[in-house]
Amino acid sequence: MVRKLLPVLLLVGLAVLAGCSFLGPNPDSYASSYEYSVGIDSNATLQNATLRVPLPQVDGATPINASVVAPNGSIEGNFAATVVETDHGRMLELVTDELPVRTRYYRVVESGDMGRREEISESAYDPSNPDHQKVTQRTVGVSVSVAADYPLETQSPFGTEPTFYADDAVSRTPSECSLPYRNESGCFAYDAPMYMSYDAPANASVSGIVTFGGYNEWFTGGWTGNEYTDRATFRATGPQDGWVTGDGYTETGRGNYPSPER
Repeated sequence: MVRKLLPVLLLVGLAVLAGCSFLGPNPDSYASSYEYSVGIDSNATLQNATLRVPLPQVDGATPINASVVAPNGSIEGNFAATVVETDHGRMLELVTDELPVRTRYYRVVESGDMGRREEISESAYDPSNPDHQKVTQRTVGVSVSVAADYPLETQSPFGTEPTFYADDAVSRTPSECSLPYRNESGCFAYDAPMYMSYDAPANASVSGIVTFGGYNEWFTGGWTGNEYTDRATFRATGPQDGWVTGDGYTETGRGNYPSPER
């Protein structure tokens, strides 16, 4: 009886081991990437505009260059994009002779249980109609992703992974995390210098956000991972001609740890 059971037990053991191997990660189940985005809003036309916003960098190098952000040389056909060296490290310089902003008029059209916005002429616009909208706003933006070598150091990226500004260009101070805090997470605030030069009406409002993140992903019965992110925002009113101070925020160590080895 014992002899007959041994082959059965052996097959069961091999099946269990095979199942564990199947559920475990394999080399194709690991991925790392960097993501970078820029968004600029204006409620008035800008003339002779030059903006400089941060690029991620480490040891003087950046994984994001002008050809990645603007492969055709410009962002949405408006801003010519180049990388320039500044006292605050490498930055993305955006230049345009004019960023035109015009007022558009819309009405909300009901379609079943949903509503959609339909552009109308100025003459058809009725300010007393709650379904009519008047919008004077222009948004220009770009978002790109590049592959990176796995794994990224997402818990302690400073000096190891790209972040906005060189280490000696800004001072990051511990800050409360905007999302629920975990033991691995750390959040930091800092002053983010950016350059803004353009002619505009006195009531012109220009704002923007620049984001960067490093991400690890792996598959073990489902996709999971960890990340660090960097964000810089700015807002200005009226014409500008020089450096402004935006708000910087870095979050590290969000997700599941440790990152498994290949």
